[in-house]
Amino acid sequence: MPQPRAIIDLGTNTFQLLIAEKDASNGKMNVLYEDHRPVGLGKGAMETGFLQLDAMARALEALERFHWHAQDKGCISIQGIGTSILRNAKNAGAFIELVEAQLEIPMEVISGIQEADYIFQGIRHSLPEPWNEVSLVMDIGGGSVEFILFQGQTILFKTSLELGGLKLQSLFNLEGEYHASIADELDAYIQSGLSFLYAACKEHHPVYLIGAAGAFETLADIQLAQGHLTQMDKANPLDLPAFYDLMDQMATMSITERQSIPGMKAFRASMLPYANHLIKQVLVQTSIKDLWMSMNSLKEGYWYNAQ
Repeated sequence: MPQPRAIIDLGTNTFQLLIAEKDASNGKMNVLYEDHRPVGLGKGAMETGFLQLDAMARALEALERFHWHAQDKGCISIQGIGTSILRNAKNAGAFIELVEAQLEIPMEVISGIQEADYIFQGIRHSLPEPWNEVSLVMDIGGGSVEFILFQGQTILFKTSLELGGLKLQSLFNLEGEYHASIADELDAYIQSGLSFLYAACKEHHPVYLIGAAGAFETLADIQLAQGHLTQMDKANPLDLPAFYDLMDQMATMSITERQSIPGMKAFRASMLPYANHLIKQVLVQTSIKDLWMSMNSLKEGYWYNAQ
């Protein structure tokens, strides 16, 4: 009998739903339904430390929709996963109680290190085999960024840093949006926050940078629209010169102009310049020349772990 499970990633910026069951013939994931909503749960909370009423209302609306889909697909379980914003907001506990009482969605708030572990599990199931080179996984969330250095099935280093896109946007902006005038200050801040990671990379010498979904998926969508990618698989190599060209172009664009880029998801246009700075810093400081993206991340890893 099919036993679909629903996993909800309650991210700082985006809520994501995965409904999947185990394929009886090969044990692999069979995805029945996916959805994502740009909830912006962290908006206002970065500055105040508290989840805002309008953000919680958007969150409940998205979760109610996700819950309906889980019931419609006959899920045997539904699980919400709280990450950076629910680790840090002072009123996160009250919000979680509301979700569990009103929608009957059990919630688990995981640590940054647990998040890194699940991300790694999701990524490993998406990569072509064999994949034996030392690689660095990077997952850019709204609140935090997770890094995992690995070789084969072995994790060599992992960390979670409060350097997510929404976090950076709250600290470095001109009238609330990215502007080229803040680039140097932004880069210096990122540089200081990643010193611990660079030391680990100097020891292990990663060959590949693998981006986990999110901003990297948007970069892949843009490269697909530009013709640098011909198809979208579970894991895809990205064109590095095209990434740098896009970053340069976006630096002087308004939010409206960024939203009009072919392949751009409108809700990512505000944060993508910050993600670009993070990616560029890592590439330059580690001398990595090969950039990949994976469609998998936290929710897929959590699903595999639950089997």
